[in-house]
Amino acid sequence: MKIQLFDRGTPQGKQLFSNLETVCQKLQIDYDPEYIKDMSRVINMGLQGKTILLIDGEVAFMDKYPSVKELETIISEF
Repeated sequence: MKIQLFDRGTPQGKQLFSNLETVCQKLQIDYDPEYIKDMSRVINMGLQGKTILLIDGEVAFMDKYPSVKELETIISEF
């Protein structure tokens, strides 16, 4: 499972990434999530937002900051 968080370095994005790491450890996901500040990669995909979470190349959410429990549910569904 490939998890990528695209964010411009906002405080909310940094907290979200910390929560992602916690959830990945809890769910024992082998692949560590990536925190990417280069927004041009998602802009080239036709996506625009401050914070975008991709799971296996699919948009999980955009410009939302879910709780740890909500993140766990989102990642489990993928």
